[in-house]
Amino acid sequence: MRSCVVLLLTLFFHALCVCGQTASTPESPSSDRSIHLLREDEDWSFLADPALRQDFWDPVKYIRLRDGHNDWYLTISGEAREVWEQIGNDYWGQAPYWNAYLNERYTLGFDIHYGKHLRTFVDLKSGLNSFRRGGPRPIDEKKLDFQAAFLQVGTGEGPNFIELRVGRQELEYGSGRLMDIREGPNVRLSFDGFLVKSKVNEWLVDGFAMRPDLDKPGFFDNVPNHQVGFWGIYATHFLSRSRPQRSDF
Repeated sequence: MRSCVVLLLTLFFHALCVCGQTASTPESPSSDRSIHLLREDEDWSFLADPALRQDFWDPVKYIRLRDGHNDWYLTISGEAREVWEQIGNDYWGQAPYWNAYLNERYTLGFDIHYGKHLRTFVDLKSGLNSFRRGGPRPIDEKKLDFQAAFLQVGTGEGPNFIELRVGRQELEYGSGRLMDIREGPNVRLSFDGFLVKSKVNEWLVDGFAMRPDLDKPGFFDNVPNHQVGFWGIYATHFLSRSRPQRSDF
């Protein structure tokens, strides 16, 4: 893992030099109001323009933190999900035929931008399970913990960029067979480690060195799984601006 961290830091500073050579005038942020699966991917900076504030939640999506500086702001996000599940013939007849229970998920996130180059993101999670015969499984209940808590430094806005994130994060790549946030169950999965995100021309390249979190049911007691560590690079190349085709690997 130490050699992987060194590799990611080398990639970060190399890409930093490349971005510094190719950066141009920053583009104005797009008015994308979609809610992303990874909430840290959302960009509500366009709400710095009061004329664009139309939704009920817009006042908490962009809260200016420094007068005269649109890039100093706070975004508050949240989620409440209630799911009733009912399973028939659970455990192949080794339990009562019907096992029905209620899953509740709550999240509360704070995305703080300190200018163009520094950012912190914190997302609290709480998953509750009620009425399940046999009690909740590890994927059913987590009283309260950090879903994400990371520090990000980067080059800022522009057609090309490089960012380094350190801390607890979420990863979602490709079909999710190898790395996924586990959206279906009540408790989502997190990872601890380093992530380098970059864009150079038509390439999006992520490098990471991570350990998955071990979910425990209590309060702020999650720890990294020190028996599992992985690192890798995920790259996407857009084939054409006029066609939404791309090649991933």
